[in-house]
Amino acid sequence: MTDQNAQYVAVATGTTNPTPGSTVVVDVTDLTLAWEIQDNAFGDKLPIIPRESHVEHGKVLYRLKIKATLRSLSAAAPVAGRSISIRSNRTGDTVTLSPAATGPDGTVMLTLDSRTPGALELSVTDHDITAVALPITLGEAWYQAGFWITHYIVADERDAHGPMVQDPNVSGQHRRDFLYGARGVPMQGTGQTLDNRFVRFDGGGGGWHNNEAGHPDELNHPETAHLHSTDGAHGAFADVVQDHSVAVDPRVVPGRSRVYIASSDGSRVVGERHADDTGGGIHGYHIDHFSGAGNAATARWEGAGGDMHNAKVKFLGY
Repeated sequence: MTDQNAQYVAVATGTTNPTPGSTVVVDVTDLTLAWEIQDNAFGDKLPIIPRESHVEHGKVLYRLKIKATLRSLSAAAPVAGRSISIRSNRTGDTVTLSPAATGPDGTVMLTLDSRTPGALELSVTDHDITAVALPITLGEAWYQAGFWITHYIVADERDAHGPMVQDPNVSGQHRRDFLYGARGVPMQGTGQTLDNRFVRFDGGGGGWHNNEAGHPDELNHPETAHLHSTDGAHGAFADVVQDHSVAVDPRVVPGRSRVYIASSDGSRVVGERHADDTGGGIHGYHIDHFSGAGNAATARWEGAGGDMHNAKVKFLGY
């Protein structure tokens, strides 16, 4: 349907059949709009997860910047001072224009905000403007904020040297300092045995006894410690796996999601990791990388460069 208030321009003519004078004229409105998704601070066109946003109902906030340029075909010039109505074909998506009207160069910046991943289309609802709908797929996105990346481990019985003892709730005999020591299972929460099984600490033990230097060395009452054998190192969302799992603040990174981690300059790449765990000390833009068991795991982490500040993190979805 044509708009009686719109100006049209012929863009093509053609003969429909051999009858002389039988032609068709293809008209479009004089005003045409072109889209351009803007590069972000990371050098690509992915959305950004804003620093001030938080996860809601397990979903991140996607923010995408788009430039729209309005031109007149007949004048072959940009159109300034024109307001444009643009909408998404999905409910819940928000499109904001800044400024509200096109500038001297005919451009206006759009901000698309959405918490719904997947495909959408932006379209112009003004009948006097010709524009092809802009298809967008929301999936991966960069966190605007830099992250502090640390690492954590489970205890390793190979690092213990005490006498072998039997705990009533743990199968087999194990080194005493592994079961009850400040470098063992009670401190790390979980430990890996010499035969690659796992032991978990669930409280008790009467707090820590301090050595002569004033440092904790063993539980005050090991006989009251609640230990049990388990089939793995359990995270809040899934079992944690060496160089695969990370602990996150689920208000920032959704549990069970995947992320990509690299240093701010890209010289060190940790790679894809899974948000399988949380932690009492993990708040805000902080990710704790699970490196495995004991001193060997810590040595590998430190040998790769250790903790990272202001690391860049990409949300990869689920």
